[in-house]
Amino acid sequence: MYFSAEHLALANQAVRETFGQCSIAWQAIPHWDTGDPGQINVPNGILATPNLIPVVSQSEPFELTVAEAIAPTPDALLTGVITATKDLAQDVDNDVIPHLYKGAPKRKIGLAAATLLDGLIEARADVEDAGYRAPSCLVTNTEGLQKLSQLSSGTSILPQLLTAANVNCLHRAQRVVSPPTNVTRMVFIGRRRRIPHGAAPEASPGEEPVDLAVSLLPSLEVDGETSAGTIQLTVRIRYATRITDATGLVALHP
Repeated sequence: MYFSAEHLALANQAVRETFGQCSIAWQAIPHWDTGDPGQINVPNGILATPNLIPVVSQSEPFELTVAEAIAPTPDALLTGVITATKDLAQDVDNDVIPHLYKGAPKRKIGLAAATLLDGLIEARADVEDAGYRAPSCLVTNTEGLQKLSQLSSGTSILPQLLTAANVNCLHRAQRVVSPPTNVTRMVFIGRRRRIPHGAAPEASPGEEPVDLAVSLLPSLEVDGETSAGTIQLTVRIRYATRITDATGLVALHP
């Protein structure tokens, strides 16, 4: 009624692209489409203890004026979509990453350069012994990144740490545990296949220790007119975080 098919197509493309650029979970964890947008449960993927886990929804509404909605160009629509999608990506990360930390085996690490190196190598050994020998992914909070990037003789130790830990993918997340903390927290994600940085959407989910079962891909819905006379739209996603093999994960803390 308010938007042309062309403008809606551009908006949905912006949702997909922005979400893929902004979400750590989307970049670091393979996903698969369940094929049913209304699905409420998915199998947990654990052969030894099969069960069902619920699909959760995340959404971010935003509003446009009628003048913005019927404008000949989609500039206002795309601006609203991109802003809301950035927030949606943050919501998903704040749900998924703490879930990984909570479900992973814990390992204590020191925060000095030498002990930090030892801890990361031990985490590497844990996931490699579990069969995940491809380069791993490391997700940390700001405090963890500061420790990983500390200087030794005027040079950052980060490249040497990542090489020794066999990590090719490093992400800084706003929240690694829930509620968030200002203490170093890291999640070490082992991998069976070599996945370049940010390329998890192209990877096969069945071989990795964690995946996202997505029943509704990131997309836009037009809700309608509000009591204030504006048009409400919502960007949304429905998914379940599946830890199919916890031995492929390590949660690191001091």
